[in-house]
Amino acid sequence: METLTATIIGPLAALTAALFWALATLLYSQAGSYLSAAQLNLVKGIVACPLLVLAGWFTGQLLAIEGNLATYLLLASGVIGITLGDTLYFAALRRLGPWHTMLLEYLAPPFAALLAWLLLAQGMRWFEVVAALVIISGIFVVISEKPKSAERVQLNMSGVAAGVGAALCQALGLVMSFHALQEFEMSPLNAALLRLLAGTFALTIALLLLKPSLIQSTRSALRHTSIPWLLVAIVMGTFLAIWLQQTAIAYINPGLAQTLLATAPLWLIPIQWFRGQPLSARSIFGALIAVGGIALLFGIQ
Repeated sequence: METLTATIIGPLAALTAALFWALATLLYSQAGSYLSAAQLNLVKGIVACPLLVLAGWFTGQLLAIEGNLATYLLLASGVIGITLGDTLYFAALRRLGPWHTMLLEYLAPPFAALLAWLLLAQGMRWFEVVAALVIISGIFVVISEKPKSAERVQLNMSGVAAGVGAALCQALGLVMSFHALQEFEMSPLNAALLRLLAGTFALTIALLLLKPSLIQSTRSALRHTSIPWLLVAIVMGTFLAIWLQQTAIAYINPGLAQTLLATAPLWLIPIQWFRGQPLSARSIFGALIAVGGIALLFGIQ
């Protein structure tokens, strides 16, 4: 049963988290939000943290926060991955546009694998490396196809640095969280709660010190936003996705977990098809390559 959990439930949790992130991306656009990136990040945390507390209480997993190394690692990983990482990601998005930013985001899986190997001596097995490379190759084929309507964005050093920094912060936060879950007794739900609390608290302090006007204008911005769509997006993309993310890294190597979490663009392909939008041969080909890598991963294990 323990082997089944490690080899099946961990990867499935990562893939499901990627699906929820893909759906949440569409729902955020459906909400027509007037919230800025920082405001949206703040609202997500404010809504999702109580939901994680309630989930922990109902499932009996909510524990008192202890001042051990695991707690500090998770708090720090929340600040690095959620506060700093997301800020750098949105900065890259503004400077480079979505396509180049997404390409740089795929530095996160190799960063996570390298950091896990250097800091934790957690290497990936040969077939996991092969499967991860196949999956990343398929995703690269999909997201490197720029739509004809996409605007040309000139690359600049500050945007590239922000994109690389975002991938590094995401990977480092994931590895720190992996170490906490491997070395100490803590449920993935509590780990998710600690990370999100730290990220939301740090973001709130940063906004109060640097740009308090954003906090004051959040309420008026919400009046122009479809609250039901926004809430569904937060439940799926933050509450459930971060819980599933922590479940995944509790059982599988950070590099592999980050690779499977990065499959969100692949889920947009069938969603796009169900919505009646045409699919390109390139996106289908890339998706098949990535699915082949995922099948290879499950088949060998």
